[in-house]
Amino acid sequence: MKFRSVRQGDMPGVDAIIVPLFEDRIIPKALDSRVRAVVERISREAEVSRLYAVSAHHGEGPRIVVVGAGKRTEFDAQRALRIASAGVKSLWRSRTKRLALVVDSGAGLDAAHAARAAVEGVLFAMWRPEAHRTKDEDRRLPPLEAVLLAVDGDAKEAIRRGEAVGEAVNVARRHANEPANKMTPTALAAEAKRIAADAGVDCEILDAAKCRALGMHSFLSVAQGSHEPPQFIVMRHAGRGGKGYDAAFVGKGITFDSGGISIKPAEAMHRMKADMTGAAAVIAAVAALGKLRTRSNVIAVAPCTENLPGGGATKPGDVFTSMSGKTVEVINTDAEGRLVLVDGITYVQREGARRVVDVATLTGAIAVALGRHFSGLFGKPEGFVEEVAAAARAAGDRVWPMPLTDEYREEIRSDIADIANSAGRDGGAINAAAFLDAAVEDGTQWAHLDIAGTYWADLERPYTPKGPQGPAVRTLIELGERLARA
Repeated sequence: MKFRSVRQGDMPGVDAIIVPLFEDRIIPKALDSRVRAVVERISREAEVSRLYAVSAHHGEGPRIVVVGAGKRTEFDAQRALRIASAGVKSLWRSRTKRLALVVDSGAGLDAAHAARAAVEGVLFAMWRPEAHRTKDEDRRLPPLEAVLLAVDGDAKEAIRRGEAVGEAVNVARRHANEPANKMTPTALAAEAKRIAADAGVDCEILDAAKCRALGMHSFLSVAQGSHEPPQFIVMRHAGRGGKGYDAAFVGKGITFDSGGISIKPAEAMHRMKADMTGAAAVIAAVAALGKLRTRSNVIAVAPCTENLPGGGATKPGDVFTSMSGKTVEVINTDAEGRLVLVDGITYVQREGARRVVDVATLTGAIAVALGRHFSGLFGKPEGFVEEVAAAARAAGDRVWPMPLTDEYREEIRSDIADIANSAGRDGGAINAAAFLDAAVEDGTQWAHLDIAGTYWADLERPYTPKGPQGPAVRTLIELGERLARA
């Protein structure tokens, strides 16, 4: 599939045209008279004032798809992405080969940024989760060969970046979608090595023996009940050369989470194949930075294992020593994500990173607090947290800052060890963040993204199918690029 930019009035030989329509119903002037007439009729007859509502005309000539764009003053990267995605998703099962997409702008989003987000949206809609169905018609996508972006100015660079980011998000979605019997820690490590080689990024895999020698007993404690060997994935992008890292990304890589001895209810446990979405996000993001030749140095790690109730599994009440030297009492074996992350956070700090962002499907509590539309954002100092929030806004990810004070840090103190991995239900997402904070050293800027509410869509929406959503990938890439410009 090829993307290129054209003038808004120059869309010859296309099979379909996607037009965003804001609540002000101002139709782009560059559309030819026939298309304008169709859009005007749709704007009078259809429910285009509803955000992402799709209406289509199937008469002579190209199919015309109008997507409700909401208020022009609220137009941002996320909305630009979802408008494009909704339009393309409406073309599933069509025979569209050449597509024109009108890129409008509004509020503080310029044409280049809108074009970039639109490319990401097209690619987002060109991925479906039915990977293991045997009938082609169950997985059918439009056979897109060319996408023409009708946009003011040259969007060549915007297209290049949009393709890299959109593909990275889909890589993370594909990995999260795979069944746990196919996406084991070993399989994910092999995928990371392949992706890294394609992107020109260094990749190293630490096995259990190496992790044990480094003192990662908190991480290894989670792996004790599984026959699958744990894998600690390390990827390095040296974009500017020289010593040191501008940022470190740490992703939770639980390739299946049964809860261990503190076993989960059977309902929806099958979705725990995607408890490695954080790992998938950091792997995809650092590879995209490599492909984009971003001039920043970034290290990404993904501690990967299964969490199962085997004969050697960790028991509630067991105590382990983490890589930082702090002792951890395991109160609940289903609070395992934080056990692997603390050793990942310590590892990147030992490697010299002083800006750390971790990504994890960490707590159901964050979905209770924020629902399914925002990821929770924690960290310190406030300036770095806002830096990550700004990157998320620019990238089109939704995050919401959450509190983290000494009262919560006090709650995770153990009666017999330094810290406990659970402090009860109240403030569960914050207590989990406080546990991670115990591994953050003085002088380290740290942010934690809890994506447990946003990693998976339970409902089909106009702009996305059910299934994995790939949150945080765009944020991490944006942050890596911003640090390159700093």
